[in-house]
Amino acid sequence: MILVFGGAYSGKLSFVTERYNLKEEDVFTINNEGIKEIDFSNKVIYKLHNLTYKYALENKDIVKYFKDNINLFKDKIIICDDISEGIVPLKKEDRLWRETTGKLLQEISKEANEVYRVFCGIPMEIKK
Repeated sequence: MILVFGGAYSGKLSFVTERYNLKEEDVFTINNEGIKEIDFSNKVIYKLHNLTYKYALENKDIVKYFKDNINLFKDKIIICDDISEGIVPLKKEDRLWRETTGKLLQEISKEANEVYRVFCGIPMEIKK
């Protein structure tokens, strides 16, 4: 498992596709339109923060989902926006989303073989 995180539009997907020689069809993107489950047939799970938002709004435990499905994540590259920076959100739902995403990233990073943070298109190796 590989975790890549960083700010929005920081070059995470470009880094992953170039480094691991992947194509668009290797990427499963979690969009904002009703996706509640991950398609594990793809190598890359992109925009994981969108799924954590859906789980937080529905008061579901995304960390439990990850732990229950850990074997499905083992050979994946997971890309997630880092939403922990900046001003603390005013809305309770957004604060919960931020907290939930942080807890999930901690769990993923414990299990991951490699962890990278991408900032301004520059990958920084956190764990290898």
